[in-house]
Amino acid sequence: MIMKLDEQLRGGVSAPPRKILILGVGNLLLRDDGFGVHFINSLKDNNVFPGNITLLEAGTVSHQLIPMLHETDFLIVIDVVDAKDKPGSLFRFSPDDMKFASEQQVSLHQISLIDVLHMAELTGKKPKTVIIGVQPKDTTSWSLELSDELQAVLPRVKELVLEEVRKIEAL
Repeated sequence: MIMKLDEQLRGGVSAPPRKILILGVGNLLLRDDGFGVHFINSLKDNNVFPGNITLLEAGTVSHQLIPMLHETDFLIVIDVVDAKDKPGSLFRFSPDDMKFASEQQVSLHQISLIDVLHMAELTGKKPKTVIIGVQPKDTTSWSLELSDELQAVLPRVKELVLEEVRKIEAL
């Protein structure tokens, strides 16, 4: 019987597939701020992902994500990021690339993604995380519609997410 090298190292038993969470973040009511949520919704009908991959529209980040993060090996976050660049510009980075001064939080409703990842780490496990950020055009107008610039980059963001999934599965 021929086994792959990784199966031989595990005594012929394959490791379970890595659990991947693709998380769309943002406020759907504030035009481009809802990009991450729109992105997840655009994928839900495609059924292109196997069972080890979960798609979740988180809206605004909450501490309630922590138990799910404990069960996740890899986290791919889709969100807008204000890099003062051209609307629709794309960025890939990790939470470690983001250095922010800690701010006093008034309630758990004011926590950021970085805060949630720190809490997950302190209470058990933090998944390996990559963030795909998109420069928004408008995050202040009340609208459920994305700007044309962000609507146009949805297919490219899907390609980037699929590339990330392929990298993870190749590990």
